[in-house]
Amino acid sequence: MESLRDEILYLFQQGIKAASPKELFQEFSNGNLELVEKLSDKSKKQFVFSLGKAAYTMAKSFSDLFPVNKGYVLTKYNHLPLGLHEMGEDKIWTYREASHPIPDENSIRYAIEVLDQLKQLDKDDRLVVLLSGGGSSLFEIPIDGLTLEELTNIQNLLLKSGKSIQEINSERKKYSKVKGGKLLKELNQNLEVYTLVISDVIGDDPNSIASGPTYPSKNYFILGNLTRSIQRILEEGIKLGYQTKLISDTWSGSSEETSFLIEKEFILALDSPMSQMIVLGGEMVCPVLGDGIGGRNQETSLRVSILLKEHPTERDWMFLSGGTDGTDGPTDVAGGIVGNDSIHKMEKKGWNPKKELLNSNSYPILKDIDAQVSTGPTGTNVNDILILLIGSAKS
Repeated sequence: MESLRDEILYLFQQGIKAASPKELFQEFSNGNLELVEKLSDKSKKQFVFSLGKAAYTMAKSFSDLFPVNKGYVLTKYNHLPLGLHEMGEDKIWTYREASHPIPDENSIRYAIEVLDQLKQLDKDDRLVVLLSGGGSSLFEIPIDGLTLEELTNIQNLLLKSGKSIQEINSERKKYSKVKGGKLLKELNQNLEVYTLVISDVIGDDPNSIASGPTYPSKNYFILGNLTRSIQRILEEGIKLGYQTKLISDTWSGSSEETSFLIEKEFILALDSPMSQMIVLGGEMVCPVLGDGIGGRNQETSLRVSILLKEHPTERDWMFLSGGTDGTDGPTDVAGGIVGNDSIHKMEKKGWNPKKELLNSNSYPILKDIDAQVSTGPTGTNVNDILILLIGSAKS
């Protein structure tokens, strides 16, 4: 690889790959032979409901290993392969897309549609629910008396508040007929149900992942989370010749707090002449100010570029903050990537970086200097990955 930018993008992609449903299902199957035997049993008809940003890739990976008689995929807009959304269904699967992070009419329409199908299942069937992050807004039936407009207003306020996802989803359950285990209560109580999950919640709290539509439940299994991705990045960093340091893989600080932490680690890392890699994982919170466009990863990248400019060094450095789902907030990019000359590029184009922060407007400023991470939908979702690379001291 020719540059720190190439290396940091490679490392981020390796983290995403480690959390791919294909890898996670294979590893999980190897370690859970009794469950594999049950899910392979053809004495019952197997219905699969796959929900979340990773719904399509989870459904495909599951069906590569296990029999599926009928299935339903509900995912975010533009997260299905070209043609499937238009086709709508095939002999086995129904394919649907709805809105994220705020529910829309399709979130309700398709929740009712799939629920009608699930209610027809009985003791001769088996239901497998595949869950990933994003399910909270994609699958929704509001409580009686609450309009869609009222629901979206509530959720907009929650998302801009800077609350954690656990706090947000706890509130979402109050206004829903299908969250917090309520989906299970709608089904035949003799129905055999299994839930397999890719966690995008720190601590893998089943109450919070997609707002827990099938929890509590005895047959609830976590396939994977951010830890596997972080481990892969550290291993690859060592192969590239970096001294590596993991700060945390359960980080939940604010964007501002995170940027100060990165600044502190940057200063400490400069004490060593060796190439340094510092990794942080988790899910940041980011209160929204004004009416700008951005997301927590882009804002963190902008904040880091402002702070590290105050510590001039001849050593090359690069910082990346990205969402493993390929989506940072309500934008079409995964996050931001900045380096030594980022602030200079911004100012040369007439931007005032600190002013844009006050309007939560990180997206256009980073886009203008080619400082965004664009992956498209990744097919997985295990929180945020932050990587700081510092080149070796020039002799």
